[in-house]
Amino acid sequence: MECLAGAQALHAGRTDAALKRYAAAVTLTPAAADIAALHGVALREAGRLQESQRELIRAIALDASRADSFTQLAQTYCVVRDHAQAAQAFLAAASLQGTNAIAWRDTAEAMRLSHRLQDGLAIARHAFRLAPRDASVANTLALLLHRNGLIDEAMTLCAEVRAFAADDRNLSLTHAMLLRTCGRHDDGWALHERRLELPELTQRPFSPPSPRWNGDAMHDAHVLVRGEQGLGDQVQFVRWVHALRTAGASCITVQCAPPLVRLLQVMRGIDAVVPDTEAAPAHDLHVDVMSLPHLLRTAEDMQAGVVPYLSAPVPDAALAARLQRTRPSALRIALAWGGTPLHTEDRSRSTTLATLLPVLLRPDIELVIVQQGAPREQLNTVDPAVRDTFIDVAGDCRDMADTAQVLAACDLLLTVDTSVAHVAGAMGVPTWVMVAYPAEWRWGRSGDGSPYYPSIRVLRQPALGDWDSVVRDVAKRIDAHLAGLHA
Repeated sequence: MECLAGAQALHAGRTDAALKRYAAAVTLTPAAADIAALHGVALREAGRLQESQRELIRAIALDASRADSFTQLAQTYCVVRDHAQAAQAFLAAASLQGTNAIAWRDTAEAMRLSHRLQDGLAIARHAFRLAPRDASVANTLALLLHRNGLIDEAMTLCAEVRAFAADDRNLSLTHAMLLRTCGRHDDGWALHERRLELPELTQRPFSPPSPRWNGDAMHDAHVLVRGEQGLGDQVQFVRWVHALRTAGASCITVQCAPPLVRLLQVMRGIDAVVPDTEAAPAHDLHVDVMSLPHLLRTAEDMQAGVVPYLSAPVPDAALAARLQRTRPSALRIALAWGGTPLHTEDRSRSTTLATLLPVLLRPDIELVIVQQGAPREQLNTVDPAVRDTFIDVAGDCRDMADTAQVLAACDLLLTVDTSVAHVAGAMGVPTWVMVAYPAEWRWGRSGDGSPYYPSIRVLRQPALGDWDSVVRDVAKRIDAHLAGLHA
């Protein structure tokens, strides 16, 4: 009776009432595994995650044969992004269910997110053998094939399954990513339009009342270009804005992330820039920035000819003073070694400061720190005497316009795959981007050049997790660069 009342209260959104009912049921039957599990789920719904984990673990201790208790525990770990623990709990649930392909898929997906890529691939293959016509299982397998470097096999899988599951959005987006990775941009851009169905795009604030531009010719139209996804994506794709003039736009407003507003305000071809934290002014049509290459029908043209299309705004005097050169003969390198920890692939794409410093601490190099966010904590591990030799201006950078001013005052940017690489590339600043194996789609499968940014050189891991080889490549390039300067 208490459990039924608890379930009804939970369904009605009355979480506190539900918790009281379930707690009463636990008091009456403390050895009942099913009631402990229901109590644990209610605790999770209430946001009391540690208590939820403890109660679900207690339910498992009472009866380890209940697959649902393991599944619920795994889902609780997913909420706190503890994908390693989630993978173990999902694995236990799948092992109890035998032929349940979805349980094996969930296990493989958690392993992908916790970077157990080879184990995840083996389990995803098993799930696909159990359910070869399930698009969600195929999508997890395709993602793990990609992360293990088996890109051609992933492409084949997507094409075969999409032949009978073309409506599956996630599989379509994975296929779009693979197509672009392999240089088939025209097909990739078209299929990438399925992203517009994602909740994170459909539920954005300040949805414009205007029609979405469909690529047809315009006549004296005011077009709103909406930024989307990460800062790097917005910087990379804003290059196509200029082509809207040819399509008939008479006025172009860009709505972007606040850190980009001042930087884009000085970009040629843009009439106005507003942050995406406020409504856009009146306009005739709108378009999402990553739709531009598809709607403009640019096919394989990455518009590298428009680079540089960004430049630093009017310099900040205080920041300029900090960037005055005291060692004119030294190679000044701007440095960033980590992305945001919130990115699902950050563990792969980011390296560490300690990995890079051995080849950068030399008298003919001056390091300028542009690293933002949590990875900056690694600076605390550096000997204070060494750290005092760095020009650490990240704290002085209010936004990407200030970062652009810093980059313009440096000879070179050395960075992992993060937004600062796109800003530097769009400015034409010499940049070395260190990328994981396999590289994200925008860096292609091979070569050290970029079809988007002529000034960028791509330094690739030759194998999964092999940052040591990348660092050796950095050292060789520094030697060659300095030898060229002094020749």
